[in-house]
Amino acid sequence: MGEGQSTPGALSTNQIFSESGTQLGQFVYPRGMDVFTDNGSPRAAIVDKTARIQIMDLETGQILGAVHTPKWDRGKPTGLTVASSIINPDKLAVYVADTHEHRVLMYELPLPDVDVPVPTEPDFAYGSFGDEPGEFIYPTDIAVQKNNAGIVTHLYISEYGGNDRISRFTVDRSDQKINLIFEYQIGVVGEEVDASDYPNALNRPQSIELWTNPQGGPEIIVTSASHHRVGRFTIAGELVTWFGDPMDTSDKAYRFPYGLTILDDGTALITEFGGNRIRCIDLESGQTLWRYGIGGRSIGQLAQPWASGVMGDQLVILDSGNSRVQICALPDGVSAIGGEYTAAEMVIGSQAP
Repeated sequence: MGEGQSTPGALSTNQIFSESGTQLGQFVYPRGMDVFTDNGSPRAAIVDKTARIQIMDLETGQILGAVHTPKWDRGKPTGLTVASSIINPDKLAVYVADTHEHRVLMYELPLPDVDVPVPTEPDFAYGSFGDEPGEFIYPTDIAVQKNNAGIVTHLYISEYGGNDRISRFTVDRSDQKINLIFEYQIGVVGEEVDASDYPNALNRPQSIELWTNPQGGPEIIVTSASHHRVGRFTIAGELVTWFGDPMDTSDKAYRFPYGLTILDDGTALITEFGGNRIRCIDLESGQTLWRYGIGGRSIGQLAQPWASGVMGDQLVILDSGNSRVQICALPDGVSAIGGEYTAAEMVIGSQAP
């Protein structure tokens, strides 16, 4: 389906999980989700504005474990990534962009099976407030890089609020404990509405993911939400290209792209917070393959979605403004979709980092 044939429409919803509330299995404006597979079963890690992180079984809607972040007086997290633990590569973990506490957290899975999530110290934490290298203002997302032995070697952390950048850290284990060492930043804060001040200008980089471009090697993909575009950078920080135009006002333009999920067929799902829709693009060309979703409060409509993923041949959408998860069929004319992309390792030059 080409862009000219694609018209956003109501979702063909098969299941809805959750509703607004503070009980287990309910959400208060959830604004972070990562879909993953655990022992062959589809799961989602979800965080909401009560600072609770819940692990949901996407086949049944059952909550399998939950924690409450230890601090939330300044604000709540806005991004989650499920990947190998920085401590134990044999375990999965959920990495948390603890946005308004100016740090990142990590909890190894499974989370505690409790009726009421309680404030829980993470297994790993890093970060402090500031604008110097290695400090954060409002972190939004984490990308996890492993070597060919499955050991986490680098973290990439995006942020906004004046730092608008992606910082790359090396994982240092030389002192019998895990430390992060700042290496360099990717992108700079863009203050012009049209992004004309710098070629690599970022404005609220909300989501990031690592991708190995079959034609060109390792890249980092970023949604620069307030510039209404999606960028490709080498992991050394060089701009490859931008998709989208900050000044485009047409109905086909990106509208606050918040969520990003790369698929294993070289496409990506872009969740448009301001457009109330999901867009699928080809990562090589930037072509929009289809768009799906309309705004509203009814079943099959979206209100300020923050994230999306895939479960088999269905879409999993975090319908944030409606405090729910919608699982829906693909749009008309789309017969197949790639699985979620997972890079086992990222190779720089001839060596894995």
